[in-house]
Amino acid sequence: MKIITNLSIEGSEQIVATVGFFDGVHRGHQYIIEQLKKVAKTNGLKSAVITFRTHPRKELHSEFVPQLLTTLDEKLDLLSKTGIDYCLLLDFNPEIQNLTAEEFIKTVLKEKLNTHTLLIGHDNKIGKGRREEFDKYVQYGNEVGMKVIKTEESYYKGKQVSSSEIRRLMSEGDIAIANKLLGYNFPLTGKVVEGQQIGRKIGYPTANLVPIENEKIVPANGVYATWALVEGQKYMGMLNIGHRPTLIEQSNKETIEVHIIGFDKDIYGKEVTLEIVKKLRGEKKFESLKALKSRIDKDKKMIVKILEKPE
Repeated sequence: MKIITNLSIEGSEQIVATVGFFDGVHRGHQYIIEQLKKVAKTNGLKSAVITFRTHPRKELHSEFVPQLLTTLDEKLDLLSKTGIDYCLLLDFNPEIQNLTAEEFIKTVLKEKLNTHTLLIGHDNKIGKGRREEFDKYVQYGNEVGMKVIKTEESYYKGKQVSSSEIRRLMSEGDIAIANKLLGYNFPLTGKVVEGQQIGRKIGYPTANLVPIENEKIVPANGVYATWALVEGQKYMGMLNIGHRPTLIEQSNKETIEVHIIGFDKDIYGKEVTLEIVKKLRGEKKFESLKALKSRIDKDKKMIVKILEKPE
């Protein structure tokens, strides 16, 4: 996949394109991209995904804070694995924001990018204000000799696949189902910072993480089975997201801490990537550290079983 950061493709070759933010590059996006590749192959043309560096709503409303499923680097990595030829990575600047659907189709897609066919997601709209319907896109395409196709709605085992549905599932802690819709385990990368080291006292030292991207969604509070990628190696891990009610009274500070099973090296200041697999339970306040340790012992056994035999 070649990444292009302007509205120009070398040699002005014709392309088959689709446009969207593609947060998560989930199964729904993958379905669109597979259709894109088929149309491109049928016509002997190159495939192109047109996407944006930042969430369009953030550019239109500065106070909006996205809850992203993927960072930009993660999104580009996932797109590269789909086998598309080009990714046009654009800034959602005023020049783009102010284009009507007709102007975007005729001046950007046709004149600048020489688009042969445009695939539009079943619920996607383009152009300033996103006011016009699909039949208008077809009309504008016909006027400049461009075919416009609407993709079908995507379902996975009866569930509609969309970024908003995946975010909803994650906000409820149902990350196992969210992962099914994503098509991979949700990743969260953080920098290891110094904590209170209370976990060491009960035999479960933890790495305290601060996410490297503050606009990325964090799953609901609770205890999770996770894989932890540390210095190129993959380990089983017990992840806790929340307020540590047993250890801290009335804490409003949310923490993300992971006990990496079989690992006890000093990794302060380094990055750890979690691949979160399944929620085990919600947060609970225990009457003592002894009771907490007893529950963590049980959690560890269950988490090892989950990760050894994934669903």
